[in-house]
Formats: sequence, structure tokens, C-alpha cells
Amino acid sequence: LNWAASPYITRTNVAIVLVESQLAHMSERLTANPHVAAIEVRLPKEVERKRFLEVACEGKDVASFSDYGIPEIAKLTAGIALTDVNVMIQSSLEGGERLDHERFQVLKRRLIERQAQGMLEFIEPKWGLDMVVGHDAAKQRLRDDSELIKRGQLETVPMGYLLCGPVGTGKSFLALCAAGNIGIPCVKLKNFRSKYVGETEANLERVLGVLRSMGPVVVIVDEADAMLGDRDQGGDSGVGSRVFGMFAQQMGDTRYRGRILWMLLTARPDLLPIDIKRQGRAEVHIPLFYPTQDDELRQMFLILAKKSGAKLADEDVPTEIPHKGHLSGADVEGIIGRAWRTSLLAGADHITADALSKAIASFIPSHQSLERELQELIAIIECTDREFLPDAKVERLEGLGGRERVQERINAIKQIIEAS
Repeated sequence: LNWAASPYITRTNVAIVLVESQLAHMSERLTANPHVAAIEVRLPKEVERKRFLEVACEGKDVASFSDYGIPEIAKLTAGIALTDVNVMIQSSLEGGERLDHERFQVLKRRLIERQAQGMLEFIEPKWGLDMVVGHDAAKQRLRDDSELIKRGQLETVPMGYLLCGPVGTGKSFLALCAAGNIGIPCVKLKNFRSKYVGETEANLERVLGVLRSMGPVVVIVDEADAMLGDRDQGGDSGVGSRVFGMFAQQMGDTRYRGRILWMLLTARPDLLPIDIKRQGRAEVHIPLFYPTQDDELRQMFLILAKKSGAKLADEDVPTEIPHKGHLSGADVEGIIGRAWRTSLLAGADHITADALSKAIASFIPSHQSLERELQELIAIIECTDREFLPDAKVERLEGLGGRERVQERINAIKQIIEAS
């Protein structure tokens, strides 16, 4: 700092360069000093990766070891450093393993997760929105936005979504299916917090740097109320507020609209700071609820059986299913698992009607009524589009006397839960 401020040194044509992989590792007195410029060397862009590949593959027949040409490899390696791109190429050249679709996906996943030091989990969605039962308005909105992204018309695409509702309503599954529908890479944010001073911010800085270079990408943040921090969070030497600030800054950066698509998942959106939920960040709030119609429940049984790899015929699902309005997607998947196990033990190669009927009859859903009512009411008032609310929830909202009355009921339930 003395050198940077010294009039003798500033008169000479001398530059002192410090190199560090994470800015957060440096003292803030240094990085915020007006005499010091912080220059971020970002991961390479597509044109830089293409130029590098042309040099690395000069004189070599790319088609002899890869199913992809140089322009395709350059496009598909977003978020990967040049040294790792070189490893991908050289391992195929020298190891004799062809760089086909399957091997490329394995290598890309491994390299991106390593680039983020295990704080991002690379996910390949197996299904699209057709696999989601119900939530028709939400699915249509996600389909429309995915179409705009595919066309490259990103101006009206939201910066992010907030998926909320009681536990077990399929928030994670809907987010994965939405990513599968768009057809772009999908990553899940893992725990980046550390017990060491400054390490949490450094970890998050690395993760955000990878995401900025990967775009377009869908980022799933599960348990978002706990993951994103809070501006007013105390007791952690300000780590929570700094984490919140980094997230808020990135989520509000409109240069990445349609390139980084945030999917925030939580059963308690009321615990999220309002700065994160405002327009320009997590703009579209989609509430999810338990199914209340027999047809919807029966369809859910068929879809979740398919997801589990089990065979279930339409006629083997009961026409009337008990506990309507109390069965979550997780509950239905649990019933499917029990019926499938019983059928296999009986020597059948599919879920039998008898096994499914017995599994449904013996299942006892969770009856934590106050907690579930709290999560449901919060999801109703968090909703940003009336079309996302089923008729039954609109009637509930109007029956309670509007949003203000619902908020009063929410506050009353919170007081009862805290006192118990």
C-alpha cells in the first residue's frame, strides 16, 4: 500500500502485479484502495476456446478422435478452463478413447464440478415438463419462457423463479423438468460455507465466476431461505450479509438475463429477504399445492411409477383415492415404492392392483396441520400471478377475506408454533 501511494514510484513506469485465484483471499484494505486496480481474469469465452482448440489440434484430424468438430467443442465447453479443455483433447488423442456424447458429458461434468471445487453439482435432466402432473398454468409459463430462450429473445425472460409451497409438492422435480424442457445445462448449488474466515466468500466468488462463464445455465438453489443469507443476519461476523450482497448483485445483473436462470426452491419464502424476491431478481413466484382431484392423483401415480422404473397399468390405479388434498408427491412416490416391493416379492414384474390398493389403504400421511397450513397460506400470498392459483386456493383466499386477513392468520399460526 505504501508503494502504491508513493509519489516516487507513481512517477516511474513501474507496475506491481499480484496474482491470486480468489479476490476474497486478499485484504480489503488492498483491494479497495484507490491506488490499486482489481482486474478479474474470467474463464475463457467461446471465441477464445475456439482459438485455443485450433492451435491445440493443428495438424490433427479432429474427426479421428472426436464426434464433435472444433466449433462444437468450443461451444459445449462453456465454464471450463483452457487447461481442462486441453486435458479433454489430449486424453482422447493419447488414450485412444473417442470423444463421443457419453464420454464428453462425463468429462464435462467432472471438469465443471472440479472447477467449482465441488460446490456445484452438474445435473442432466431426464424429463421435460410433460412428466409433471397438474400445475398447468405454471407449466405453460415455463414452456413459453423456454421457447423465448431457444429463440434467443431474452429481453422478456425473467431473471429467476421462486418455487414455493408445502414440503413434498414437487418443487425440485418441476425445476429439473423445466431445465430439461429448455435443453440447457443445469447445476445445483451445494454447500459453499466454510468455518474459516473469508473462505465462504471466496467459495461463492469462485462459484459465481463459473456460472457467469457457463451461460446459458439453470441454477437450482434448494432450501433457498437458508442458502442465500440475509442483509440483517448477525452473529456470524457479517458473513451472511456479505453472502446475501453477492447473490443479490449477481441475480440483479441484467447482462445475464436468460444466461443465468435462477430457480429458488423453499417451503418458507417468507424467510427470504424481500430484496431477493423483488422484480428484477426472482421475478416469477410459482406456488405449488397438493393435488385435490382424483384424476390428478391417478395421473400422478402413473407418472411416478414410470419415474421409478416400475410398470403400472391405468386400470390398476383405484378410481377413488383416500386422503385427497393430504398426499404430497413424495407420499405418492413412497406408496409406489411399497407396492412395487410387495409385487416383486410376490413374483410379479409389474405393480399389481392388489398390492397398490393395500399400500394406499395402509399409508398414513403426515398430519402436521398447522405447519402445512402455514406453508400453504404463505405460498398463496407470495404468488405473483393469479393464474397460478387453483380455484380452491382462490376460494380460500377470498373466504379468509383477502391477503391482509391471510397475513393475520399466518402471524397467528407462527405465534402458536413458536409457543408450542
